[in-house]
Amino acid sequence: MRNIALTLITLLFFLSLAFVVKAQELATNPLMWERNQAELGAVMEEHGQVNTSFYMANNGEMPVIIEEVLTDCGCTTVDFEIDTLYKDDIGAIKVAYQPTSFGGRFEKKVLVKTNINPAGDTLLIAGNNIPYPSNVASYYDYKIGDLGFRFSSINMGNVFTNEPKIKYVDFYNFKDLPITLDHNDMSLPEHVKINMVPAIVPAKSRGLLAIQYDGELKEDLGYFDETVTFEIESNSNEGIDLRLLTTVHEYFAPIAKSQVNEVPHLALAEVNIDLGKISSKNLVSRSVKITNTGRQALNIRKVVTNCDCMVYDLPTMDLEPRDQTELKFTFDPSGRLGIDHKMITIFSNDPRTPTRTIVIKSRID
Repeated sequence: MRNIALTLITLLFFLSLAFVVKAQELATNPLMWERNQAELGAVMEEHGQVNTSFYMANNGEMPVIIEEVLTDCGCTTVDFEIDTLYKDDIGAIKVAYQPTSFGGRFEKKVLVKTNINPAGDTLLIAGNNIPYPSNVASYYDYKIGDLGFRFSSINMGNVFTNEPKIKYVDFYNFKDLPITLDHNDMSLPEHVKINMVPAIVPAKSRGLLAIQYDGELKEDLGYFDETVTFEIESNSNEGIDLRLLTTVHEYFAPIAKSQVNEVPHLALAEVNIDLGKISSKNLVSRSVKITNTGRQALNIRKVVTNCDCMVYDLPTMDLEPRDQTELKFTFDPSGRLGIDHKMITIFSNDPRTPTRTIVIKSRID
């Protein structure tokens, strides 16, 4: 009798274990989202709320019931028409964001709680708030023709070769007529594209320039200060010159921890060099040892300095594993006084640190 009881207890244990395993399988979220993040770009206060939708599908056997949807800000509201999704049903969470008077980057979360996942699925909307200025004339005081910009140059920041970067730049149309881009006369380099948002900007109102910079099409690395020109249409065509400041980096995919020691690695003997007290009348030369401590060949793509007063010599751009070379540089301090900082930047195929910078400090008398 005792053996029978023990057998029953064992059977119940395995049945309960199977139930737990099955419950875990059922608990696996069958709700498939088309995306869980939405980039709204530049959001202008005067244009009112911005809407986006997150589409979902029930990829499981059980019905999915939306029990609650929460937001982390009163500026974000949600709506949905279907609260129960059966197998293969498709639904949507509609999110409306109301721009605020606070400028800058924003990120807002939406939490979707269901019977399958009571903890909730997290959706994210993000963008840049551009509040309406109290004084348009002083805010957009840099004029190019009748277009007002905030700054004399557009800082595109870091751009990588794996995908183009888009930056939205707000401007004010001071003209008495609406404007649009003349797409038939866009004298832009291949790596730059510009669109206007909205396509037609009314008189005495704001618009956006969506500037796309393609690092791969640039076919070069480093810091670039370039002027691009495009045409706008109004009562007559007008050329607009924009100054773009960009640093292009080569993109390398993340490497597995097991491969860290297998790839090329650029090692510098020094990254901070203090020349100490120097005279503005004399050239100063130094050298920095470069070693490939990796197990694959190292290729130095490019070496750049941030001043014409700094010249360098590098005997080779290719180093086999354990090979060394010396980067020799000469600094001309003429016409300079006081504390000075110069930089030499090295771009290579080292996937862990493809961009290395040497800082050279001095005090010039």
